[in-house]
Amino acid sequence: MALIRIAAAADLPPGAMLSAEAGGTAVVVCNDNGTLHAFRDECPHRNGPISHGNFVDGRLICPWHAWEFRCETGCYDYNPAIQLQRFPVVLENGEVFVDA
Repeated sequence: MALIRIAAAADLPPGAMLSAEAGGTAVVVCNDNGTLHAFRDECPHRNGPISHGNFVDGRLICPWHAWEFRCETGCYDYNPAIQLQRFPVVLENGEVFVDA
């Protein structure tokens, strides 16, 4: 795996999310109260683009069928066995990197 620069940390304040490409993989990065999380930008339900949905109260919400996933775990609210694919996030010198 390799660290891929996603954005400046200033571009991702608490409560924000953004989509990016990391090593050929579409990812979504969210800032949940100062903690950064990165996931494959694909809902496991029907492959909807998570980044086109909403980020509310620590949950990423798929725009297609409103499936909600907790940022802290990547788990679907109603069945924790269903999860978004998670990627490690590194914050270094004011830059956000994803290990993808």
